[in-house]
Amino acid sequence: MPIVTQDAATRTRVRPPGADPVSRVRRMVGSAREHGVGHAAGDGLRELERALDRVDAPVDIRVRGGLGSGRRTLAAALRTRRGWRPTVEDLDVLAAPGRPVGPAPDAEIICLRTAPCRHEEAWMRRPRAHSLLVVATGVDGADPPRWAREFPAVDARQPSDTSLDAVVAFLDRALESLAAVRLARLESELETLAVDDRVGDLAEAALCALGPKGRT
Repeated sequence: MPIVTQDAATRTRVRPPGADPVSRVRRMVGSAREHGVGHAAGDGLRELERALDRVDAPVDIRVRGGLGSGRRTLAAALRTRRGWRPTVEDLDVLAAPGRPVGPAPDAEIICLRTAPCRHEEAWMRRPRAHSLLVVATGVDGADPPRWAREFPAVDARQPSDTSLDAVVAFLDRALESLAAVRLARLESELETLAVDDRVGDLAEAALCALGPKGRT
């Protein structure tokens, strides 16, 4: 398991646009659950419920990096600056060969203190739908080494340091459109479930209930 640090405090939840259509979908799924379903359909309903839960789940920001990368220092600075509570993860463990990719976060920040290793480069090149920012920590921002010149130089030891402004601006942009992005994810998941024999009709009806975001 990766080394993970999570804050137990309540996190800001996302309120999706078109909340009423999403509520209609919730009622449809809840009604199906109340009327009882078979075992196979029950598994499909759980998938629908998980997809709905992801629409307004707490904001999920991940700060990732290797040992000594400054990942925890950056996470603490972001909490001080804006109240964000990122999850801190060990990139060396996450990017290990053969390890399956877990659920996608809403925004991801990778901290590099030295030139990226092969497994770090491979992780950074992975296709992703969420926003990604790579920062160089512990380098001279005025005269960075060659490998760091393409990344923002960040010194998070002081939360007020101006180098953090680029990280804050990145997260502001990522979270500004998050609700719409999550609604689009829900539509995509419903389209996948619409061809599922267990809950296809229900997923198709849920797509229609989303209105302009779903099928017509």
